[in-house]
Amino acid sequence: MENYVTFAKEVAEDAAKIALEYFSFDTEKTWKSDNTPLTEADTKINKLVIDRVNSAFPDHSVYGEEETSNKEGSKYIWVCDPIDGTMPFSLGLPTFTFSLALVNQSNGQPILAVVNDPVMKNMYWAHKGGGAFRNSKKIQVSTDSDLKNTYLNVDGSGKELNFSRLQTVRALQQKGAKIMSLLSIIYGGIQVANGKFSGTVFFNPHGHDVAALKIITEEAGGKVTDLNGNERRYDKDGIGCIISNGTIHEEIIKSIQKNSE
Repeated sequence: MENYVTFAKEVAEDAAKIALEYFSFDTEKTWKSDNTPLTEADTKINKLVIDRVNSAFPDHSVYGEEETSNKEGSKYIWVCDPIDGTMPFSLGLPTFTFSLALVNQSNGQPILAVVNDPVMKNMYWAHKGGGAFRNSKKIQVSTDSDLKNTYLNVDGSGKELNFSRLQTVRALQQKGAKIMSLLSIIYGGIQVANGKFSGTVFFNPHGHDVAALKIITEEAGGKVTDLNGNERRYDKDGIGCIISNGTIHEEIIKSIQKNSE
């Protein structure tokens, strides 16, 4: 486990160097078929992860947002979001992260993860049973017991999963929560483990967006489920994600109203 953690941190540090090299108000972007932006930093970092994994652990697979490397019969898969928050990144806004999680393919659950915020120089990391950390400091979720006067992050449209983001936001606001949307689920989601936000709701299916948040949040004392409150896998798509401090988790689930749009 120690070797895996060291490896993940080293990759995260090198990914940060690439991200900062390209980060500016003039970052060039193209548009993918799903109408989301793509920068050269996204593809370079994703390739970096695949190359490093192939070299260090040739029997491991990689599931990246931009590129995937599958090894037949692999026990582990590295789940990577090279730049989560490409929209703000491409606009020169500093709310983006690098994310890497090692997932056991027998059950789809992460056993360690690293999230790197290169602008603020904060690296978040955790491994199973070892607690969660920001750099060298142990972190813990908030103690908020209801939604009033809490900060929540809500991202994703909900249409792909047949949920209504708008109705959920209204329901959460009616209970006194202050809603933000940082356009980076990992940037917002990691603040739950960091004790700044009490919860985050993600209305998209992608596993690469939430794999690292699963283990870091739970090692910090929180709870992570899909939008229905059920467990999900993190090596493939699922039914969105709720990341919370645990105590307000059921209230968030109640506020999510399932509708066709």
